[in-house]
Amino acid sequence: MNILNPSDQESYRLIVLRREASEILFDMKGSRLSLPCVEVFPQKRIAYQLTSELNKQWGIQAYCLFVATFAPHDGTDLKTNYVVMESISHKGRVTGACWMSRMASPYQNMRYVEDSEAIAESLNEMDSYVIGARPGPFGKPGWLKELFTWAQEQLGPLGFRLSGDFQQFDAGPTFSLVRLGTDRSAAWFKATGESNVHELPITLCLARLFPTSLPPVLGFHPTWKGWLSEEVSDTTLDQCKESGAWELAAKNLAELQVASIGKSFPLLDVHCKDLRLQGLLQLVRPFITNMAELMANQIKEFPPPLTDHELDFLAERLYESLSLLQTIGIPDTVGHADLNPGNVLVAHQRCVFLDWAEACVTNPILTFEYLREYLRRTVTDDATALVRIATAYLRSWEPFVPPHDLARALTVSPLIAVFVHALASDVWRSSETSHSTAQSAYFRSLTRRMFREAMPRSERGNGPIPNRCSEPQGQG
Repeated sequence: MNILNPSDQESYRLIVLRREASEILFDMKGSRLSLPCVEVFPQKRIAYQLTSELNKQWGIQAYCLFVATFAPHDGTDLKTNYVVMESISHKGRVTGACWMSRMASPYQNMRYVEDSEAIAESLNEMDSYVIGARPGPFGKPGWLKELFTWAQEQLGPLGFRLSGDFQQFDAGPTFSLVRLGTDRSAAWFKATGESNVHELPITLCLARLFPTSLPPVLGFHPTWKGWLSEEVSDTTLDQCKESGAWELAAKNLAELQVASIGKSFPLLDVHCKDLRLQGLLQLVRPFITNMAELMANQIKEFPPPLTDHELDFLAERLYESLSLLQTIGIPDTVGHADLNPGNVLVAHQRCVFLDWAEACVTNPILTFEYLREYLRRTVTDDATALVRIATAYLRSWEPFVPPHDLARALTVSPLIAVFVHALASDVWRSSETSHSTAQSAYFRSLTRRMFREAMPRSERGNGPIPNRCSEPQGQG
Protein backbone atom coordinates (compact mmCIF):
# COMPACT_ATOMS: atom_id res chain seq x y z
CA MET A 1 0.00 0.00 0.00
CA ASN A 2 1.46 3.39 -0.98
CA ILE A 3 1.47 5.96 1.83
CA LEU A 4 1.10 9.54 0.64
CA ASN A 5 3.07 12.19 2.49
CA PRO A 6 2.10 15.87 2.67
CA SER A 7 5.46 16.66 1.06
CA ASP A 8 4.20 14.90 -2.08
CA GLN A 9 1.45 17.48 -2.54
CA GLU A 10 1.33 20.18 -5.22
CA SER A 11 -0.31 23.61 -4.98
CA TYR A 12 -3.11 24.68 -7.28
CA ARG A 13 -4.47 28.20 -7.54
CA LEU A 14 -8.16 28.26 -8.37
CA ILE A 15 -9.74 30.61 -10.90
CA VAL A 16 -13.35 30.10 -9.81
CA LEU A 17 -16.04 31.72 -11.98
CA ARG A 18 -19.79 32.20 -11.63
CA ARG A 19 -22.70 33.90 -13.42
CA GLU A 20 -21.62 32.95 -16.92
CA ALA A 21 -17.99 33.68 -16.11
CA SER A 22 -18.71 37.33 -15.27
CA GLU A 23 -17.35 37.07 -11.71
CA ILE A 24 -14.16 35.68 -10.18
CA LEU A 25 -13.59 34.48 -6.61
CA PHE A 26 -10.76 36.10 -4.63
CA ASP A 27 -9.37 35.19 -1.24
CA MET A 28 -9.01 38.22 0.99
CA LYS A 29 -5.73 38.61 2.88
CA GLY A 30 -6.04 41.96 4.62
CA SER A 31 -6.00 44.64 1.95
CA ARG A 32 -4.57 42.27 -0.66
CA LEU A 33 -6.36 39.81 -2.93
CA SER A 34 -5.22 36.38 -4.03
CA LEU A 35 -6.65 33.37 -5.78
CA PRO A 36 -7.84 30.53 -3.53
CA CYS A 37 -5.10 27.92 -3.23
CA VAL A 38 -5.33 24.24 -2.29
CA GLU A 39 -2.90 21.35 -1.93
CA VAL A 40 -3.52 18.04 -3.74
CA PHE A 41 -1.73 14.77 -4.39
CA PRO A 42 -0.73 14.52 -8.08
CA GLN A 43 -0.90 10.70 -7.92
CA LYS A 44 -4.66 10.80 -7.24
CA ARG A 45 -7.63 12.19 -9.16
CA ILE A 46 -6.83 15.90 -9.46
CA ALA A 47 -10.35 17.13 -10.33
CA TYR A 48 -11.93 15.21 -7.45
CA GLN A 49 -9.45 16.66 -4.94
CA LEU A 50 -9.79 20.21 -6.26
CA THR A 51 -13.58 20.26 -6.08
CA SER A 52 -13.57 18.59 -2.65
CA GLU A 53 -11.04 21.04 -1.18
CA LEU A 54 -12.86 24.07 -2.59
CA ASN A 55 -16.09 22.88 -1.00
CA LYS A 56 -14.39 22.00 2.28
CA GLN A 57 -12.49 25.27 2.71
CA TRP A 58 -14.87 27.82 1.16
CA GLY A 59 -18.20 25.99 1.04
CA ILE A 60 -18.46 26.35 -2.75
CA GLN A 61 -19.69 23.53 -4.96
CA ALA A 62 -18.01 23.79 -8.32
CA TYR A 63 -16.60 21.75 -11.17
CA CYS A 64 -13.39 21.98 -13.18
CA LEU A 65 -13.23 23.27 -16.74
CA PHE A 66 -9.55 22.77 -17.44
CA VAL A 67 -6.18 22.60 -15.71
CA ALA A 68 -3.22 24.52 -17.04
CA THR A 69 0.38 25.09 -16.01
CA PHE A 70 1.14 28.78 -16.17
CA ALA A 71 4.75 29.74 -16.87
CA PRO A 72 5.51 33.37 -15.93
CA HIS A 73 6.84 35.47 -18.76
CA ASP A 74 9.76 36.69 -16.66
CA GLY A 75 12.12 34.02 -17.92
CA THR A 76 12.13 31.96 -14.72
CA ASP A 77 11.70 28.20 -14.68
CA LEU A 78 9.18 28.36 -11.85
CA LYS A 79 5.75 27.00 -12.67
CA THR A 80 2.46 27.47 -10.92
CA ASN A 81 -0.53 25.20 -11.40
CA TYR A 82 -3.82 26.90 -12.20
CA VAL A 83 -7.27 25.43 -12.72
CA VAL A 84 -10.33 27.17 -14.12
CA MET A 85 -13.56 26.19 -12.36
CA GLU A 86 -17.22 27.20 -12.38
CA SER A 87 -19.37 27.52 -9.28
CA ILE A 88 -22.84 26.02 -9.63
CA SER A 89 -24.24 28.45 -7.02
CA HIS A 90 -24.83 32.09 -7.93
CA LYS A 91 -25.91 33.34 -4.52
CA GLY A 92 -24.54 33.82 -1.05
CA ARG A 93 -21.44 35.28 0.51
CA VAL A 94 -18.23 33.37 1.08
CA THR A 95 -16.44 33.72 4.40
CA GLY A 96 -12.96 35.14 3.92
CA ALA A 97 -13.43 35.62 0.20
CA CYS A 98 -15.35 37.80 -2.24
CA TRP A 99 -16.73 37.72 -5.75
CA MET A 100 -15.55 40.47 -8.09
CA SER A 101 -16.56 41.38 -11.60
CA ARG A 102 -14.33 40.06 -14.34
CA MET A 103 -14.35 43.61 -15.74
CA ALA A 104 -13.44 45.29 -12.45
CA SER A 105 -9.69 44.86 -13.01
CA PRO A 106 -8.76 44.40 -9.33
CA TYR A 107 -5.36 43.10 -10.34
CA GLN A 108 -3.40 46.06 -8.95
CA ASN A 109 -4.35 44.79 -5.49
CA MET A 110 -3.16 41.22 -6.12
CA ARG A 111 -0.85 39.64 -3.58
CA TYR A 112 0.86 37.64 -6.35
CA VAL A 113 1.65 39.61 -9.50
CA GLU A 114 1.76 36.53 -11.71
CA ASP A 115 -1.87 35.69 -10.87
CA SER A 116 -3.16 38.63 -12.91
CA GLU A 117 -1.39 37.39 -16.01
CA ALA A 118 -2.51 33.81 -15.36
CA ILE A 119 -6.13 34.96 -14.99
CA ALA A 120 -5.99 36.89 -18.25
CA GLU A 121 -4.45 34.00 -20.20
CA SER A 122 -6.81 31.44 -18.70
CA LEU A 123 -9.89 33.52 -19.47
CA ASN A 124 -8.67 33.99 -23.05
CA GLU A 125 -8.28 30.23 -23.32
CA MET A 126 -11.77 29.70 -21.93
CA ASP A 127 -13.21 32.21 -24.41
CA SER A 128 -11.59 30.28 -27.25
CA TYR A 129 -13.58 27.20 -26.20
CA VAL A 130 -16.76 29.24 -25.94
CA ILE A 131 -16.53 30.60 -29.50
CA GLY A 132 -15.27 27.31 -30.92
CA ALA A 133 -11.81 28.55 -31.88
CA ARG A 134 -10.44 25.55 -29.97
CA PRO A 135 -12.11 22.17 -29.66
CA GLY A 136 -13.24 21.60 -26.09
CA PRO A 137 -16.87 21.18 -25.05
CA PHE A 138 -15.83 20.79 -21.39
CA GLY A 139 -13.66 23.89 -21.38
CA LYS A 140 -16.55 26.34 -21.48
CA PRO A 141 -18.90 27.36 -18.67
CA GLY A 142 -22.33 25.78 -18.51
CA TRP A 143 -21.50 22.34 -19.83
CA LEU A 144 -22.45 20.61 -16.57
CA LYS A 145 -26.00 21.94 -16.89
CA GLU A 146 -26.09 20.64 -20.47
CA LEU A 147 -24.87 17.27 -19.21
CA PHE A 148 -27.65 17.05 -16.63
CA THR A 149 -30.28 17.92 -19.26
CA TRP A 150 -28.97 15.36 -21.74
CA ALA A 151 -28.48 12.66 -19.09
CA GLN A 152 -32.06 13.03 -17.84
CA GLU A 153 -33.32 12.62 -21.42
CA GLN A 154 -31.46 9.30 -21.58
CA LEU A 155 -32.37 8.12 -18.09
CA GLY A 156 -36.00 9.18 -17.87
CA PRO A 157 -37.41 6.51 -20.21
CA LEU A 158 -35.44 3.90 -18.22
CA GLY A 159 -37.06 4.93 -14.93
CA PHE A 160 -34.14 6.94 -13.48
CA ARG A 161 -34.37 10.46 -12.13
CA LEU A 162 -31.27 12.56 -11.48
CA SER A 163 -30.93 13.74 -7.88
CA GLY A 164 -28.68 16.71 -8.68
CA ASP A 165 -25.68 15.25 -6.85
CA PHE A 166 -22.47 14.79 -8.78
CA GLN A 167 -18.79 14.04 -8.32
CA GLN A 168 -16.17 14.97 -10.90
CA PHE A 169 -13.14 12.70 -11.24
CA ASP A 170 -11.40 13.75 -14.48
CA ALA A 171 -11.45 17.12 -16.19
CA GLY A 172 -10.12 18.60 -19.40
CA PRO A 173 -11.41 20.56 -22.39
CA THR A 174 -12.11 17.38 -24.39
CA PHE A 175 -12.48 14.67 -21.72
CA SER A 176 -14.50 14.15 -18.58
CA LEU A 177 -15.51 11.62 -15.96
CA VAL A 178 -18.49 12.47 -13.74
CA ARG A 179 -20.61 10.39 -11.37
CA LEU A 180 -24.26 11.47 -11.40
CA GLY A 181 -26.57 10.61 -8.51
CA THR A 182 -30.04 9.26 -9.28
CA ASP A 183 -32.98 7.93 -7.29
CA ARG A 184 -31.70 4.45 -8.14
CA SER A 185 -28.14 3.37 -8.88
CA ALA A 186 -25.74 6.14 -9.91
CA ALA A 187 -24.80 6.79 -13.52
CA TRP A 188 -21.34 7.55 -14.88
CA PHE A 189 -20.62 9.88 -17.76
CA LYS A 190 -17.29 9.44 -19.54
CA ALA A 191 -15.92 11.33 -22.53
CA THR A 192 -12.49 10.35 -23.77
CA GLY A 193 -11.11 13.19 -25.87
CA GLU A 194 -9.10 12.80 -29.06
CA SER A 195 -6.29 10.72 -27.54
CA ASN A 196 -8.68 7.85 -26.73
CA VAL A 197 -11.46 8.55 -29.21
CA HIS A 198 -11.50 4.83 -30.10
CA GLU A 199 -12.68 3.91 -26.57
CA LEU A 200 -16.28 4.93 -27.35
CA PRO A 201 -16.88 2.53 -30.28
CA ILE A 202 -14.96 -0.21 -28.48
CA THR A 203 -17.06 0.18 -25.33
CA LEU A 204 -20.32 0.25 -27.27
CA CYS A 205 -19.30 -2.86 -29.22
CA LEU A 206 -18.19 -4.80 -26.14
CA ALA A 207 -21.30 -3.81 -24.16
CA ARG A 208 -23.47 -5.07 -27.04
CA LEU A 209 -21.57 -8.33 -27.57
CA PHE A 210 -20.88 -9.14 -23.90
CA PRO A 211 -23.56 -7.41 -21.79
CA THR A 212 -22.78 -9.32 -18.59
CA SER A 213 -19.11 -8.29 -18.62
CA LEU A 214 -19.45 -4.50 -18.88
CA PRO A 215 -21.65 -1.95 -17.10
CA PRO A 216 -24.91 -1.35 -19.03
CA VAL A 217 -24.62 1.57 -21.44
CA LEU A 218 -27.60 3.90 -20.96
CA GLY A 219 -26.88 6.41 -23.72
CA PHE A 220 -24.12 7.93 -25.80
CA HIS A 221 -23.35 11.47 -26.89
CA PRO A 222 -21.73 11.42 -30.36
CA THR A 223 -20.78 15.11 -30.34
CA TRP A 224 -18.99 14.86 -27.00
CA LYS A 225 -17.69 11.36 -27.79
CA GLY A 226 -19.04 10.23 -24.46
CA TRP A 227 -21.39 7.70 -22.97
CA LEU A 228 -23.53 7.12 -19.89
CA SER A 229 -23.35 3.84 -18.01
CA GLU A 230 -24.99 2.39 -14.94
CA GLU A 231 -23.00 1.98 -11.75
CA VAL A 232 -23.10 -1.72 -10.93
CA SER A 233 -20.87 -1.45 -7.86
CA ASP A 234 -18.68 0.96 -5.95
CA THR A 235 -16.22 -1.80 -5.04
CA THR A 236 -13.14 -2.32 -7.19
CA LEU A 237 -11.00 -5.41 -7.08
CA ASP A 238 -8.04 -3.53 -5.59
CA GLN A 239 -10.17 -3.00 -2.47
CA CYS A 240 -10.60 -6.76 -2.05
CA LYS A 241 -7.95 -8.65 -0.13
CA GLU A 242 -9.75 -11.99 0.07
CA SER A 243 -8.79 -14.43 -2.66
CA GLY A 244 -12.43 -15.29 -3.41
CA ALA A 245 -13.01 -11.97 -5.17
CA TRP A 246 -9.90 -12.51 -7.27
CA GLU A 247 -10.99 -16.03 -8.15
CA LEU A 248 -14.33 -14.61 -9.28
CA ALA A 249 -12.56 -11.96 -11.40
CA ALA A 250 -10.34 -14.60 -13.00
CA LYS A 251 -13.33 -16.84 -13.72
CA ASN A 252 -15.38 -13.99 -15.24
CA LEU A 253 -12.41 -12.80 -17.32
CA ALA A 254 -12.05 -16.27 -18.83
CA GLU A 255 -15.80 -16.43 -19.52
CA LEU A 256 -15.64 -13.08 -21.32
CA GLN A 257 -12.70 -14.24 -23.41
CA VAL A 258 -14.29 -17.56 -24.30
CA ALA A 259 -17.41 -15.70 -25.38
CA SER A 260 -15.27 -13.57 -27.71
CA ILE A 261 -13.79 -16.51 -29.62
CA GLY A 262 -14.50 -16.04 -33.32
CA LYS A 263 -15.22 -12.32 -32.94
CA SER A 264 -11.76 -10.99 -33.75
CA PHE A 265 -12.80 -9.15 -36.90
CA PRO A 266 -15.70 -7.21 -35.33
CA LEU A 267 -13.34 -6.24 -32.51
CA LEU A 268 -10.60 -5.12 -34.88
CA ASP A 269 -13.17 -3.17 -36.90
CA VAL A 270 -13.84 -0.92 -33.87
CA HIS A 271 -10.10 -0.34 -33.44
CA CYS A 272 -9.13 -2.87 -30.81
CA LYS A 273 -5.36 -3.17 -31.12
CA ASP A 274 -4.08 -6.09 -33.16
CA LEU A 275 -1.68 -7.90 -30.84
CA ARG A 276 -2.05 -11.37 -32.30
CA LEU A 277 0.95 -13.68 -32.06
CA GLN A 278 1.94 -13.60 -35.74
CA GLY A 279 2.23 -9.83 -35.67
CA LEU A 280 4.16 -9.94 -32.39
CA LEU A 281 6.70 -12.30 -33.95
CA GLN A 282 7.36 -9.77 -36.69
CA LEU A 283 8.01 -7.03 -34.13
CA VAL A 284 10.65 -8.86 -32.07
CA ARG A 285 13.64 -7.80 -34.15
CA PRO A 286 12.57 -4.14 -34.67
CA PHE A 287 11.93 -3.84 -30.94
CA ILE A 288 15.30 -5.33 -29.98
CA THR A 289 17.06 -3.06 -32.49
CA ASN A 290 15.45 0.02 -30.93
CA MET A 291 16.27 -1.16 -27.43
CA ALA A 292 19.90 -1.72 -28.44
CA GLU A 293 20.07 1.93 -29.45
CA LEU A 294 18.58 3.03 -26.12
CA MET A 295 21.04 0.82 -24.23
CA ALA A 296 23.95 2.29 -26.21
CA ASN A 297 22.81 5.80 -25.30
CA GLN A 298 22.66 5.07 -21.56
CA ILE A 299 24.83 7.47 -19.56
CA LYS A 300 24.52 6.11 -16.03
CA GLU A 301 26.62 3.12 -15.05
CA PHE A 302 23.94 1.47 -12.95
CA PRO A 303 21.89 -0.48 -13.64
CA PRO A 304 24.21 -1.63 -16.41
CA PRO A 305 22.86 -1.60 -19.97
CA LEU A 306 22.17 -4.94 -21.60
CA THR A 307 24.89 -6.00 -24.03
CA ASP A 308 24.23 -6.92 -27.65
CA HIS A 309 24.78 -10.56 -26.71
CA GLU A 310 22.16 -10.33 -23.95
CA LEU A 311 19.71 -8.62 -26.30
CA ASP A 312 20.22 -11.35 -28.89
CA PHE A 313 19.50 -13.93 -26.19
CA LEU A 314 16.30 -12.06 -25.28
CA ALA A 315 15.24 -11.97 -28.93
CA GLU A 316 15.78 -15.72 -29.21
CA ARG A 317 13.69 -16.39 -26.10
CA LEU A 318 10.91 -14.11 -27.37
CA TYR A 319 10.79 -16.02 -30.64
CA GLU A 320 10.73 -19.36 -28.80
CA SER A 321 8.01 -18.28 -26.36
CA LEU A 322 5.76 -16.76 -29.02
CA SER A 323 6.19 -19.83 -31.19
CA LEU A 324 5.28 -22.06 -28.25
CA LEU A 325 2.03 -20.12 -27.71
CA GLN A 326 1.28 -20.46 -31.41
CA THR A 327 1.85 -24.20 -31.26
CA ILE A 328 -0.41 -24.61 -28.22
CA GLY A 329 -3.15 -22.96 -30.26
CA ILE A 330 -5.25 -21.10 -27.72
CA PRO A 331 -7.79 -19.10 -29.78
CA ASP A 332 -7.41 -15.34 -30.09
CA THR A 333 -9.83 -13.38 -27.91
CA VAL A 334 -10.53 -9.91 -26.64
CA GLY A 335 -7.71 -8.69 -24.41
CA HIS A 336 -7.09 -5.78 -22.07
CA ALA A 337 -3.54 -4.40 -22.17
CA ASP A 338 -4.18 -2.22 -19.11
CA LEU A 339 -6.06 -4.67 -16.94
CA ASN A 340 -5.50 -3.78 -13.31
CA PRO A 341 -7.73 -4.31 -10.26
CA GLY A 342 -8.89 -0.70 -10.38
CA ASN A 343 -10.54 -1.51 -13.72
CA VAL A 344 -12.55 -4.43 -12.29
CA LEU A 345 -15.81 -3.91 -10.38
CA VAL A 346 -16.98 -6.62 -7.99
CA ALA A 347 -20.74 -6.89 -7.56
CA HIS A 348 -23.45 -9.48 -6.92
CA GLN A 349 -21.33 -12.56 -7.56
CA ARG A 350 -19.94 -11.24 -10.82
CA CYS A 351 -17.25 -8.88 -12.01
CA VAL A 352 -17.44 -6.33 -14.82
CA PHE A 353 -14.52 -4.74 -16.60
CA LEU A 354 -13.91 -1.04 -17.27
CA ASP A 355 -11.70 1.36 -19.24
CA TRP A 356 -11.24 -0.34 -22.59
CA ALA A 357 -8.96 2.21 -24.26
CA GLU A 358 -6.28 -0.50 -24.31
CA ALA A 359 -8.57 -3.22 -25.69
CA CYS A 360 -6.87 -5.61 -28.06
CA VAL A 361 -7.16 -8.94 -29.83
CA THR A 362 -4.46 -11.27 -28.57
CA ASN A 363 -3.69 -14.52 -26.79
CA PRO A 364 -6.01 -14.60 -23.75
CA ILE A 365 -3.38 -15.88 -21.29
CA LEU A 366 -1.55 -12.54 -21.52
CA THR A 367 -4.44 -10.52 -20.08
CA PHE A 368 -4.75 -12.97 -17.22
CA GLU A 369 -1.02 -12.57 -16.57
CA TYR A 370 -1.53 -8.86 -15.84
CA LEU A 371 -4.20 -9.71 -13.29
CA ARG A 372 -2.06 -12.43 -11.75
CA GLU A 373 0.94 -10.10 -11.52
CA TYR A 374 -1.03 -7.42 -9.68
CA LEU A 375 -2.33 -10.07 -7.28
CA ARG A 376 1.15 -11.39 -6.63
CA ARG A 377 2.56 -7.89 -6.19
CA THR A 378 -0.06 -6.15 -4.06
CA VAL A 379 -2.29 -8.71 -2.37
CA THR A 380 -0.62 -12.03 -1.62
CA ASP A 381 2.37 -14.19 -2.37
CA ASP A 382 0.56 -17.22 -0.95
CA ALA A 383 1.29 -19.97 -3.45
CA THR A 384 -1.96 -21.83 -2.72
CA ALA A 385 -4.05 -18.69 -3.32
CA LEU A 386 -2.23 -18.06 -6.60
CA VAL A 387 -2.89 -21.66 -7.67
CA ARG A 388 -6.61 -21.35 -6.84
CA ILE A 389 -6.93 -18.19 -8.90
CA ALA A 390 -5.08 -19.72 -11.85
CA THR A 391 -7.32 -22.79 -11.58
CA ALA A 392 -10.43 -20.59 -11.59
CA TYR A 393 -9.20 -18.94 -14.78
CA LEU A 394 -7.97 -22.04 -16.61
CA ARG A 395 -11.08 -24.13 -15.93
CA SER A 396 -13.00 -22.32 -18.67
CA TRP A 397 -10.25 -23.12 -21.17
CA GLU A 398 -10.01 -26.85 -20.55
CA PRO A 399 -12.67 -27.71 -23.20
CA PHE A 400 -10.42 -25.99 -25.77
CA VAL A 401 -6.85 -26.77 -24.68
CA PRO A 402 -5.39 -29.73 -22.73
CA PRO A 403 -4.42 -28.84 -19.13
CA HIS A 404 -0.74 -29.61 -19.63
CA ASP A 405 -0.61 -27.18 -22.58
CA LEU A 406 -2.30 -24.50 -20.51
CA ALA A 407 0.37 -25.02 -17.85
CA ARG A 408 3.08 -24.62 -20.50
CA ALA A 409 1.46 -21.40 -21.69
CA LEU A 410 1.58 -19.98 -18.18
CA THR A 411 5.33 -20.59 -17.98
CA VAL A 412 6.03 -18.19 -20.87
CA SER A 413 3.22 -15.70 -20.28
CA PRO A 414 5.22 -13.46 -17.88
CA LEU A 415 7.84 -12.75 -20.57
CA ILE A 416 5.33 -12.21 -23.38
CA ALA A 417 3.06 -10.10 -21.17
CA VAL A 418 5.88 -7.59 -20.57
CA PHE A 419 6.69 -7.61 -24.30
CA VAL A 420 3.06 -6.90 -25.22
CA HIS A 421 2.94 -4.23 -22.52
CA ALA A 422 5.87 -2.49 -24.21
CA LEU A 423 4.31 -2.79 -27.67
CA ALA A 424 0.80 -1.71 -26.68
CA SER A 425 1.47 1.78 -28.02
CA ASP A 426 3.85 2.94 -30.73
CA VAL A 427 5.89 4.97 -28.26
CA TRP A 428 8.70 2.38 -28.31
CA ARG A 429 9.42 3.05 -31.98
CA SER A 430 9.02 6.83 -31.87
CA SER A 431 12.15 8.88 -32.59
CA GLU A 432 11.11 11.15 -29.71
CA THR A 433 11.59 8.30 -27.23
CA SER A 434 15.35 8.25 -27.78
CA HIS A 435 15.47 11.96 -26.90
CA SER A 436 13.33 11.61 -23.76
CA THR A 437 15.29 10.72 -20.63
CA ALA A 438 12.23 9.39 -18.81
CA GLN A 439 10.88 7.37 -21.76
CA SER A 440 14.30 5.92 -22.58
CA ALA A 441 14.83 4.88 -18.95
CA TYR A 442 11.36 3.37 -18.88
CA PHE A 443 11.89 1.16 -21.94
CA ARG A 444 15.35 0.12 -20.77
CA SER A 445 13.74 -0.93 -17.49
CA LEU A 446 11.07 -2.91 -19.34
CA THR A 447 13.71 -4.63 -21.44
CA ARG A 448 15.75 -5.57 -18.38
CA ARG A 449 12.59 -7.02 -16.87
CA MET A 450 12.07 -9.09 -20.03
CA PHE A 451 15.66 -10.28 -19.86
CA ARG A 452 15.14 -11.46 -16.27
CA GLU A 453 11.99 -13.32 -17.32
CA ALA A 454 13.90 -14.91 -20.22
CA MET A 455 16.53 -16.36 -17.88
CA PRO A 456 16.11 -19.82 -16.37
CA ARG A 457 13.91 -19.59 -13.28
CA SER A 458 16.79 -20.37 -10.92
CA GLU A 459 18.66 -17.29 -12.16
CA ARG A 460 15.79 -14.79 -12.26
CA GLY A 461 15.47 -11.66 -10.16
CA ASN A 462 12.12 -10.40 -9.01
CA GLY A 463 10.33 -7.23 -10.00
CA PRO A 464 6.84 -6.14 -10.96
CA ILE A 465 5.63 -5.25 -14.39
CA PRO A 466 6.09 -1.47 -14.49
CA ASN A 467 2.94 0.63 -14.74
CA ARG A 468 2.98 2.84 -17.81
CA CYS A 469 1.54 5.66 -15.74
CA SER A 470 4.48 5.50 -13.29
CA GLU A 471 7.63 5.59 -15.33
CA PRO A 472 10.81 4.88 -13.36
CA GLN A 473 12.94 7.90 -12.67
CA GLY A 474 16.66 8.06 -12.12
CA GLN A 475 17.39 4.80 -13.89
CA GLY A 476 19.75 4.70 -16.80
